[in-house]
Amino acid sequence: MRDGAALLRLRAAELRAGSQCLVREPRLDVQPGQRWALIGRNGAGKSTLLRLLAGLLEPHGATVELAGEALARVSPARLARLRAYMPAQPHDRFGISVLDALMLGQREPDEQRALHWLQAVDALALARRSLLRLSSGERQRVALAQVLAQDTALLLLDEPVSFQDPRHQASLAKLLGLHLAPDGPRALVFSAHDLNWVAALATHVLALLPDGAWTAGEASRVLCEDTLGRAYGCAWQRIARPGRADLWIAGD
Repeated sequence: MRDGAALLRLRAAELRAGSQCLVREPRLDVQPGQRWALIGRNGAGKSTLLRLLAGLLEPHGATVELAGEALARVSPARLARLRAYMPAQPHDRFGISVLDALMLGQREPDEQRALHWLQAVDALALARRSLLRLSSGERQRVALAQVLAQDTALLLLDEPVSFQDPRHQASLAKLLGLHLAPDGPRALVFSAHDLNWVAALATHVLALLPDGAWTAGEASRVLCEDTLGRAYGCAWQRIARPGRADLWIAGD
């Protein structure tokens, strides 16, 4: 990566889904140590944006740079070293074991490293279980362990805790916060609907607003009543908690 270059950079005229314009002129610069949350109502473009950043969609005029290189010119082998992508709902077709699934995703299969990350996400007891025999919450934690075991500089996570109970939501926020420290070499871009989970983890937020508008910046600035009201079409109440992230409650 060139000195001073963002780990991830996006410039585009618009982000589209078929004939629909989702976001006009999106701009994103992700530096090492940052944890960016993508927020907005259903259909706003969060998953589409993550797939574009992961190199899974045709750019169609968008410019995406990863570690200072145009994503379109990054080889598949190098891309696998730089970024890991977790979809919102993995679709498994083969009944391989959880441990085998993690090792298949590693550049150099390492059973101990795979077991380490399964333990970190509270899924070690599932190591010998078939992927096809997991609950939605179990499969989601396994998917998170899969991307963590790849040991990449950038994590792209689509709804990483949507199926998790409150205890696991809290523990996974803590785990990701430690793994992606503000002074560390890694970065995170994730989508989520739970704004209290976002507030607990994100350093920065990109809010996708109606009619293709958006706003982005430090989480403390973007997470406010006005922006959240525009993003979701409802009122919000902030409850300040000294020493902890604010609580957000949606109203009418």
